[in-house]
Amino acid sequence: MSFSFSSKYYACLAIIEDETSKLYEKLVDQCKDETVKLLLLNILYETKKHKELLFQIANLKKEFQLPTIEECEKEAGYLIKECLKNIQTLKIQIEQKHPIINILKKLIEFEDSISEEYLIMLHGEALKNLEEKSHIKEIVKYIAEDEKRHINLLELSCKLLNKKL
Repeated sequence: MSFSFSSKYYACLAIIEDETSKLYEKLVDQCKDETVKLLLLNILYETKKHKELLFQIANLKKEFQLPTIEECEKEAGYLIKECLKNIQTLKIQIEQKHPIINILKKLIEFEDSISEEYLIMLHGEALKNLEEKSHIKEIVKYIAEDEKRHINLLELSCKLLNKKL
C-alpha cells in the first residue's frame, strides 16, 4: 500500500468522522437531559478532534486531494457506504424527534458494529504501513481507544435516561 493510498483511507475516515459529528450536533441540540447532553458533548468534541487529526494525517502528502464519497466507497468498500447510510438514517430520526433513548440505542449498535469494524479494518491496514511513522501510529491508537469510550458513554447515557422513565 502506498502512502497516498493510506492518505485516501485517512481522508475517508475523516469524512465519516465529519458526518458523525454533524449527527451528534443534532442529537445534542435535541437532548433535554443536561447530564446526557454533557456526555454527548464529550463524544461530539472528540469526534471533531478525530476529523481534524485524520485530515491532517491525510494532508501529510503534499499532492493530497479530498476524495469524493464515491472514491471512498471504491477505496474502503461496503462499510463506508453502510456507515454513511446509517448516519443519514439517524439524522432523519433526530429531525423527526424520535425518542433520544431509541436513537442512542441505535447509535450504540452502529458504533459497535459497522463503525467500529470499519475503523478497526482501516486502522489495521494503515498501521501495517506505519512502522516507521510511530507518531501517526500513536494518534491512530488514541482515536481507536476514544471510539471504544464513546460506546461506553452512549451506554451510560441510556442508563441515565432509563432511570428517568
